[in-house]
Amino acid sequence: MAVFVSTVVCSQVVAENIAIVAANSASARPEVAIDVATTPVITTVRNSMGMKLVLVPAGEFQRGAEEDRTDTLAKFPYCSAAWLEGELPRHAVRISKPFYMGQHEVTLGQFLEFYHAAGHKLEIERDGKPRLGYQSAQLVQSNAFRPWAPGWAIDYDHPAIYVSWHDAVAFCQWLSKTEGKKYRLPTEAEWEYACRAGTNTRYSFGDDPEEMVRHGNGPDQDRKAVTPNAIFASFDVQGKKTGPEIPFPFLARRDGYAWTAPVGKFRPNTFGLYDMHGNAWEWCSDWYDEHAYESASADDPAGPPAGKTRVLRGGGFNYAPVPLRCASRNNDLPSNCGCSYGFRVVCEAQ
Repeated sequence: MAVFVSTVVCSQVVAENIAIVAANSASARPEVAIDVATTPVITTVRNSMGMKLVLVPAGEFQRGAEEDRTDTLAKFPYCSAAWLEGELPRHAVRISKPFYMGQHEVTLGQFLEFYHAAGHKLEIERDGKPRLGYQSAQLVQSNAFRPWAPGWAIDYDHPAIYVSWHDAVAFCQWLSKTEGKKYRLPTEAEWEYACRAGTNTRYSFGDDPEEMVRHGNGPDQDRKAVTPNAIFASFDVQGKKTGPEIPFPFLARRDGYAWTAPVGKFRPNTFGLYDMHGNAWEWCSDWYDEHAYESASADDPAGPPAGKTRVLRGGGFNYAPVPLRCASRNNDLPSNCGCSYGFRVVCEAQ
């Protein structure tokens, strides 16, 4: 599958420090489509960081695209068949043991607690390579981006972004050592099982992407207001464009957030998990293999033993509705850290 990027033409790289300030204040934000839904009874615990973890039960589900590729392409005319690679064949998967999963994506505040306590050095700090991101709503390459300085106003309750796979694993290892428990990234199978939460539709809330405004932070009219000339293109992990540029397919409604949103602002899925669609892409533990589903184990599949790229799931605030589906698979180099790359943790049930 291609690496998806939403782009705005810009010729100048600008590096500037962005203060951590409250974004999208209620007084500045007009009425939006989010409303309150009944939350199911779920089992949660809090760890030493105050992070809420939801007990996800063992069970079985059908992994992969829930419809024929032609139906997906008909629903999303801008979609390329190449974007759907790796989603088939659909197959039964059994998650044999319950596990705890972060109710929310790891927040900036939580990540900074680890960053300072562990003396961690970010991947982008170690290699100094420029990454793709936004400055003044323009897409640029810069090595100045950081989780706390992404190029827009951000607060401690937003998801931690500009996090590489290696950074996310280091967080889990530190938290495991701190608490004497086993924290890790979810497997790709665990992630999709938790995202679907017993559903069998494109999204955990149904098939209509326009309902995203109630359930996740996606590319809506608030996003369009700050990037009105955005185009959509796909690139491989080396940055080579793999398809034509098209006008960005913004959703017709609004959720009140043009950039990242504070975690937990939208409706949870049936398992009580928030932001499984949009806001930030979430790293999984698996190596990526386009053909993995053709020979995957039916019980607790953990991906291939080796590879070049790692799996990302869930989509980001700046991505089209297609990659935000339950079945969509993305991948990138484990050293890369994009402007919407984050993660959530799993803690093994004892």
